[in-house]
Amino acid sequence: MGILIKNVSILTQNSRREILRDVDILTEGNRIEKIGKNVRERAEFKIDGRGKLAVPGLVNTHSHVAMTLFRGYADDMRFWEAWPERIWPKEKKLKAEHVYWGAMLGCMEMIRSGTTCFMDNYFFMEEVAKAVKEIGIRANLAYGMIDLDDAGKRKKELEIGEGFVKDFNGKADGRITCSFSPHAPYTCSRELLLKSKELAEKHDVLLQIHVSETRKEVFDSLKKFGKRPVEYLDSIGFLGRRVMAAHCVWITKREVRMLGEKGTRVSYNPVSNMMLASGGVAPIPQMLESKICITFGTDGAVSNNSLNMLETMKVGALLQKAHHWDARVLNAQQAVDFATCNGAAALCMNSGSIVEGKLSDMSLMELKSPNLLPENNLVSNLVYSSNPSNISDMIIDGKLVMENRKILTIDEEKVFENVEKVAEKLTRD
Repeated sequence: MGILIKNVSILTQNSRREILRDVDILTEGNRIEKIGKNVRERAEFKIDGRGKLAVPGLVNTHSHVAMTLFRGYADDMRFWEAWPERIWPKEKKLKAEHVYWGAMLGCMEMIRSGTTCFMDNYFFMEEVAKAVKEIGIRANLAYGMIDLDDAGKRKKELEIGEGFVKDFNGKADGRITCSFSPHAPYTCSRELLLKSKELAEKHDVLLQIHVSETRKEVFDSLKKFGKRPVEYLDSIGFLGRRVMAAHCVWITKREVRMLGEKGTRVSYNPVSNMMLASGGVAPIPQMLESKICITFGTDGAVSNNSLNMLETMKVGALLQKAHHWDARVLNAQQAVDFATCNGAAALCMNSGSIVEGKLSDMSLMELKSPNLLPENNLVSNLVYSSNPSNISDMIIDGKLVMENRKILTIDEEKVFENVEKVAEKLTRD
């Protein structure tokens, strides 16, 4: 299915970070075929791009998308009270169908806010995969594994995790890829961590894990292992280029160097870290010095409470500036890089920029909007001024998924209706 976008501006995110004006974009299949003036090839769909900006699809590298069902249910509570008192008891009531509707709602929210791909781990992941396939988004999915040093549970968790990878990696015409996700060093045994790495290498997929999200984790790790979390993961040989480490807010300069030396990628989740009052701030300047591939994540809707990557870019940049007392830290271009080309590279995708030959994953943003004028600096406007209402169209894998703010692949009202029913059942005392 070909799409021709005429007379559009492009935030290319190419190697020179060029912004092109009044050009055409032609997609064929799931790739960007041609970019230039006066492209005359025929296409099944033609879009008038005048007054619009084509933006590479945003990549959300850490989420628990089905947790949209619990949005607002544990707000303004301390982390160590909210989860055991409010969330975990309700998660025990989750059924496969519930996860499907929660995932569908989350995918809708991401599409509407410019995200074309997300990395996710949770339960009933076959239902998340079903939602991803139907709505047309791209995702890297994993079953979240926890064994708490229980050998029997470990065996079962690894079987489920590997079974999911075998069944779903490469599905939905390649839009679904898979990974292994041991939850964290404090919930997973050494054996589970190392077996996960072994299986990731066997199946040539990625690993995702929570690392140093809270200060308590660090103290507990020092008490149990005599090492901080990153030091411990390094000592057992877990770190490497396959690993996406989420959070990393309570880490030292030495740990930053370890992550950089091993090529481990980091998912920076500023909104979640602030909302949960984690206290730490990811040391982004030090990570940049160590050449770490830094990406952005939203985390789940219990601790954010949105899956809005536009908001995440802005908050992520502002948090660094405020924390370091320096407005130059994490500038707008770096924020866009984290959300686009870095995210794509971390998930091993040929996307993240609008360049011939790349995957056709992009949004169209209406520039003639009160919050985006004047066009003094399109990159700054994207990071500091834009919001989901500016996005009119979404193309994912070369298909028009949203047109004029209407998602074309699903019945939106049906999703809303079912989410309300499920949430009422789950949160009813």
